[in-house]
Amino acid sequence: MRTLLIAPYVGEIGWELMSWQGRVRLLLRQGRFDRLVVLGAPGKSAFYADMPLEYREVDLRGFPGAAYEDRRAIPPANEPLPAEAIRTMLDSTVGRTSAELHGRGDDVEVLWPDYSGTVHPCEPTHQAFMRFEQPCDNVYPAPWVILVQRNRSFGAENWQAEQWSLLERLLRERGVHTSVYPQESQAAIAAASHCDLAVGQSTGGLHLASLCGCPHVVWSPGGRRFWTEWEITNRQRYETFWNPLGTPVRFHDTSGQPEPAEVADWTLRALTAIGRRTGSGRAKAAFRTRWHMKNWIVRRVVRRDSFRQWPWPAQQYVKYQLI
Repeated sequence: MRTLLIAPYVGEIGWELMSWQGRVRLLLRQGRFDRLVVLGAPGKSAFYADMPLEYREVDLRGFPGAAYEDRRAIPPANEPLPAEAIRTMLDSTVGRTSAELHGRGDDVEVLWPDYSGTVHPCEPTHQAFMRFEQPCDNVYPAPWVILVQRNRSFGAENWQAEQWSLLERLLRERGVHTSVYPQESQAAIAAASHCDLAVGQSTGGLHLASLCGCPHVVWSPGGRRFWTEWEITNRQRYETFWNPLGTPVRFHDTSGQPEPAEVADWTLRALTAIGRRTGSGRAKAAFRTRWHMKNWIVRRVVRRDSFRQWPWPAQQYVKYQLI
């Protein structure tokens, strides 16, 4: 039996969703493996559940640093751990599993994450995506909004519990059912498969919403900061580069943390425009049309080597006005 063994992913959930699990799916198909063995953190097995999967939980609670991109960073300076250091710390775990699989007759190939901030494009030549979907035991009547609460330990400041409580109250007063985004992957997929809208500050749970076809509202404090070596904005990441299914999204670039009343207003307007059961078919079609056009420009213009020869003002116009 040919087995693809996946070394532990120690980075952010958003990066695992948009720059890793699709890569695993593609390489599994291309290599014609019989089985997939994933060594991963608890609660994330549903990301790989469509594959011939054996998911083995690895306790990463004692792993140094905080999840950062596809690697770890050490606070307070948030200096990334070198890739070799991460691999060295995981070598024995991967080695024991590989030896066990070899011992029972498997032909094993090990696939390691890069652990270096490498971003894989969400295009079919680099990754294979699917729409995640799970049945849900408790589907609320429309409109139903899930609140995706960011709890990352560094970077932009997180909303506090009282701000989320106020948002929930403001929405409830307008007849909106709310629930909190679950932390376990299968439960999160179930909620995002059926709710009308997901709302939150830029975080991995909203990327999962995108892969569930769940319309979402995102805000990101910090202004127009360029992101990774692609030099794109966070808006572009959510609307195009990390939106392989073309899921409708409303992105708000904020100078600081918005007030709950402002987020409630964004939410109500998004429910009317793009909500799963509440939105306008015309608004959703308009988003999909723009998404197709922007993706075409990314693939056929920006990704080509010749694009770098264009005058810089022309590159800026294409990258930040057209996409």
